[in-house]
Amino acid sequence: MGTINVVWWNLQNFFDTDDDPISKDFEYTTAKGWTPEVFEAKRKNLAQALMATHGGAGPDLLAVAEIEKDALLEGLIAEMGQTHLKVVKDPSGTRDLRGIDVALAYDRRKLRVVSRKSHLVHLRYRTRDIFEVVFQLKETGELLVVIASHWPSRRWGKYRSEPLRIAVAEHLAYLVESHVKVEPEEYEQYRAHHDLAPVREKWETKVMLLGDFNDEPGDRSVVEHLRASHELERVTGETNDIDRFHKETAAYRAQDVFLFNATWTFLPQQDVGTFFLNRLPTGERVVNRYQVLDQVVVSRGLLAPSGLRLDLDSVDIFRHPLVATRSGRPRPFDKKRRTGTSDHLPLTAGLRY
Repeated sequence: MGTINVVWWNLQNFFDTDDDPISKDFEYTTAKGWTPEVFEAKRKNLAQALMATHGGAGPDLLAVAEIEKDALLEGLIAEMGQTHLKVVKDPSGTRDLRGIDVALAYDRRKLRVVSRKSHLVHLRYRTRDIFEVVFQLKETGELLVVIASHWPSRRWGKYRSEPLRIAVAEHLAYLVESHVKVEPEEYEQYRAHHDLAPVREKWETKVMLLGDFNDEPGDRSVVEHLRASHELERVTGETNDIDRFHKETAAYRAQDVFLFNATWTFLPQQDVGTFFLNRLPTGERVVNRYQVLDQVVVSRGLLAPSGLRLDLDSVDIFRHPLVATRSGRPRPFDKKRRTGTSDHLPLTAGLRY
């Protein structure tokens, strides 16, 4: 059995020391104390933590948020000493106001890149890019779609900003649907030839969403709009199968695509989350301070009993002392003492094949 060790992590403002004239990165310049020595300390701390994941094996598939550019991920990988990891270059860069992006790296011994695409959701301002990469597992030839995203912040209050996250969730649901459904014209051709196999095969496409959703697994944007829940049977059961052709193609087009949220399991646990927030910038105190904002969501295809699949028992919040306090809170990077890593904790998971 083979394994792909997955890590998702919001790196909390992983900027270099250069002032980008088109981005709002004013705090991360030498004049503001973000010196090369401070930056290098942050990079070293992040690299050390990443190499501690998966029992010291580190990641085979790494997706990150709040990083300024691909070159910084390459530098982080070099600091880790993992020469087999390769960054998936995104030529479009980022359109985010603050200049932060999502980025991916992969073990080129196990995976190869088939395609990559960056997506935007046009709100009043451009959102952070959604980065979609299709990989092929070298050993088996299976395809894996990975979509990394960083949803709009709830910094000024959850409900005031909720419509923005709903818009991103709807777009992600649209992207997933494009991977698991054939085009209407194809559907009609397959139906005319009574050939259901290609339709069923498409329905089982293996899609994994990794991200900082800035909402929790039970929130409306995730459940109602992304269509991701904790009900495993809802996704894998017979009611969510393709076992026949619909008489009307419109019925197939309208068929819901349900996803499974593997991070829902952390919600009932006391004092457990990937993010800790005591109060808002307005001064309002937060009741649920431990929040599960970082999530792993998968399609039906990654829950199959055979082939490439997500090991549900492997999904965890990484709470090593390098990144977390004794109480399980993240250790944000302190530029004066040069300690800590990020205000988010990493998520780890294993894909088996």
